[in-house]
Amino acid sequence: MKILHFSDTHLGYHELDKLSPSGINLREQDVYDSFQKVIDVALEIQPDLILHSGDFFHRPSPANRPMIFGLEQLSRLSEANIPIVVIAGNHETPKTIFTSPILKAFRTIPNVYPIFSQKYETFEFGDIVVHGVPHINDDMMELQEMDKIQPVEDKFNIILLHTSIGKTFMMDEYGEKLYPPERLELLNKFDYVALGHWHNFQKVGKLDTAWYSGSTERMSEAEAKSEKGFCVFDLEKGKKIVPEFIPIPTRNWVVEEIKKCNEKSISEIEEQLQKLADREDLKGALLSIHLEDIEPIQSVELSTRKIYAMITAPVHISIHRKFIVTETEKAGFQNKSESLVSLMKSFISDKIDDSEKAEELSKKAHYYFEIFDSGEYKNR
Repeated sequence: MKILHFSDTHLGYHELDKLSPSGINLREQDVYDSFQKVIDVALEIQPDLILHSGDFFHRPSPANRPMIFGLEQLSRLSEANIPIVVIAGNHETPKTIFTSPILKAFRTIPNVYPIFSQKYETFEFGDIVVHGVPHINDDMMELQEMDKIQPVEDKFNIILLHTSIGKTFMMDEYGEKLYPPERLELLNKFDYVALGHWHNFQKVGKLDTAWYSGSTERMSEAEAKSEKGFCVFDLEKGKKIVPEFIPIPTRNWVVEEIKKCNEKSISEIEEQLQKLADREDLKGALLSIHLEDIEPIQSVELSTRKIYAMITAPVHISIHRKFIVTETEKAGFQNKSESLVSLMKSFISDKIDDSEKAEELSKKAHYYFEIFDSGEYKNR
């Protein structure tokens, strides 16, 4: 039995003030194109079952275009009699009871099995039982639903989750979940754990057969060097599953770092930029340029307009300038930052009686100050 696993398609995502030839936001169109490529391959290889592990849509109330597109693509699978199970991720799960779950609309399409009601559900397809835990807003309710998870004997058991597993940190998204580490051993009882939330294809080292298929399109510069696509695997008794990653063509994203600008002349930096402009892989690409340790006067001479005039092949250029900081400025900023951390910790202690909660919030505050100090916040 052949299974296809994909995730984090984020239909409706849009970014940049650029339009496609058809007049749609360019990045929104990129997301649609990537999704359709997966469906095209699925119709070609005819898997017995398709799994989507969350964030089908980018928002809980998608606009007309992503909604219509998503229904059209699912209908293509339905007409080919290919069943698909979709769980809700944190992006499409309503934050309040006043918004109806958007995945409920999928119930109108034959062969589409959505799991969205913030509860554990299962579907059987012959010898396969698909278990799904969608995103659940309430932490206590989530644990109660996890208590119900139970593999079925003498069947192939697959579980879909949209969460962070095996990470010591999260993505700083609203409502995202960290899977309870004390419950990991249960997941090893499943033949395959189909994961969503992290956007790069990867195996969870702490589990035997748990895989993130990754997103189908790049959503940030952090994913620039990662291939996008989906997983395919075969279910065979007694055989450990190692999915095959199938990449799909996506818009190229080039990242160029020009380091130690303060040690270079303007002409030397411009020479590097010109070499970059001549690269063939920039045509139609997204380009991120990082000017490291640049002095203010250099930044004035290397204006954004000037760089845009030099490099014309990409569809979009983002320029990041990291200004050089003197030792005196660095020491002064560090003292200022440390003072802010102390003030924040003192404020939290005064306002929150629960010492454990106060400590947790203090650590989180310290974490964000470190992100700011390091400049990492620019990449988030």
